[in-house]
Amino acid sequence: MNAPVRAFPAKPAARSEEPLSIGMIGPPGGGKTLSSLRVAKGIQSVRGGDIVLIDTEGGRSKKYADQIPFLHVEFNPPCRPEDFLAAIKQQIAIKPAAIIVDSMSDEHEGEGGYLEWHDAMVPSMGGNEWAAWAKPKASRKKLITGLLHIKVPLIFTFRAREKTKQNTDPNAKRNEKIINIGWQPVAPLEIVHALDLTCILPPRADGVPVWHSDKIGEDFIIKLPNYLQPYIREGAALSEEMGAGFARWAAGDNAPKASASGDAKAAPSAHEPEPAQDGAAAISAADYVLKWRAIKEAATDWKQLAKAWNDDRTTRAGIAWENDEQRDGLHNEIKAAVEFLKK
Repeated sequence: MNAPVRAFPAKPAARSEEPLSIGMIGPPGGGKTLSSLRVAKGIQSVRGGDIVLIDTEGGRSKKYADQIPFLHVEFNPPCRPEDFLAAIKQQIAIKPAAIIVDSMSDEHEGEGGYLEWHDAMVPSMGGNEWAAWAKPKASRKKLITGLLHIKVPLIFTFRAREKTKQNTDPNAKRNEKIINIGWQPVAPLEIVHALDLTCILPPRADGVPVWHSDKIGEDFIIKLPNYLQPYIREGAALSEEMGAGFARWAAGDNAPKASASGDAKAAPSAHEPEPAQDGAAAISAADYVLKWRAIKEAATDWKQLAKAWNDDRTTRAGIAWENDEQRDGLHNEIKAAVEFLKK
């Protein structure tokens, strides 16, 4: 007997309780932990409930408990991906205002985390490095899928390292041979890019984030969608006010329009570049090639790389290519990278 066909009725789309996930990326000293607590406090003013902080760093977050009260969860190794998901899900029963994970970078490089798990699996796989990725990858996939279905606002902090790359342009001057691509999160792109909002908190930022950057690596990491832009105050520290705005949006309120005075004006999104003036390309062909080579080298998921490439076609159409070979060569590089990641 055939199983009954499932029904998939179409209904008018309406916002109610939207998932909200935020990432704060930066090295020590930028204010990630305190900023995450301030944003969570703003969310709390709208949603109610306790702030919960899952701490992978030996209780360092407790130094802020006198400023902002929160419930503390000590997360000890091993830092398996599914353990992070379990720790988050276990807090949902108390209906928290927001859940903070400080730091999500330990999922990647922490003790017993993704990278160490792979290394530990190699001997049991007969020395096969490729086969040793199977269990860590499956666990991470469950983590990402699980996070997408959680309605409680989530805030993740990520450690970051400043990275450089070799300039392959033969015409580059001596002082241009090494390119600083900016602060990069200690985390896989498939986790960072799954978040709704991501910003960079550089050293001594005191909680004031970078929302747009001319460094090719940072530009690819920052994410400020247009529906959250009205709640951002460029040049201001992350605050309770911003958190409350995010929470109201997630609850279904319409975002306010930017005022003429610029009080609600947001920085331009790194993924929604402003149109070029006077028909000029927003980026030179050489810089565009360097940008995409950096993106290609950092990519770990072929679907995300392919989507990012396709989504950037409007920008690509405005590039003043030096010749067809330059344009087609970059296209072939990205295509080859996608095929490699598929394997």
